[in-house]
Amino acid sequence: MTLRIPLLALMLSTAALAEPSQLDLGIGLSAISLPDYRGSDEQRSYLLPVPYISYRSDKIEISRAGLRGKLFDSERAELDLSLNITPPSHSKDNAARAGMPRLSPTLEAGPSLKYRLNAQDAAVRWDLVLPLRAAFVVDDWRTRYIGTVLNPKLAAEWRAGEDEVWRLAWSGGALVGSRKQHEYFYGVDAEFARPDRPAYQAHSGYAGLQTTFSASREIGDYWLGVFLRADQLDGARFAASPLLKQKTTLSGGIALAWRFYRDTGL
Repeated sequence: MTLRIPLLALMLSTAALAEPSQLDLGIGLSAISLPDYRGSDEQRSYLLPVPYISYRSDKIEISRAGLRGKLFDSERAELDLSLNITPPSHSKDNAARAGMPRLSPTLEAGPSLKYRLNAQDAAVRWDLVLPLRAAFVVDDWRTRYIGTVLNPKLAAEWRAGEDEVWRLAWSGGALVGSRKQHEYFYGVDAEFARPDRPAYQAHSGYAGLQTTFSASREIGDYWLGVFLRADQLDGARFAASPLLKQKTTLSGGIALAWRFYRDTGL
């Protein structure tokens, strides 16, 4: 929600294209359903309070793309900083990972090159987006590097409905991960092997396809957002992992936020 779409990201990744406002603050409630990890056959639902933030300046933007620090901007190309978060997964609640260490939340950060593919005045904006992020495990306020993720994708943004009140976005592309990143999610050390879960060492390379659709609109002082994401893991380099239980996983959510502060004069 590039959580993946994860909690705060639900609010960030579909928040505010509204031109008049440079800073909006609010609080909301989200209902989200996520697999324990990509390829897991177990799903969790969460009902959680989340902040709403929409901010624009010459150098920093919180919008559909999430949190971005603009390093370079031209008529067609932008070089941004991008972030992504994945939620934790407790192994005791997941049959495939029973007895294994829990999956702590991960933070991904790195540069993202966005290149506009069509004219500025086109009804639908099409971009080629090339994010490259370093991944870190975040556990007990400590971080540990677990490799890199490349996610080349096409992205589209447009408006729909009466008076174009709905702001819509679609993105789709491949994921490519390093060995360490795949090993964290799909590797099985010998000490955790059992008859139905043999030891497995992951490899770097192709990690499947990911497609995301999101929609948002403003209703007075309220903001409504929804998203749906599909992951297709056919042909992934870790396809032989005993932890990969299904080749297609879905996640989605809805959020409603009340914006209690708006400043248009920054």
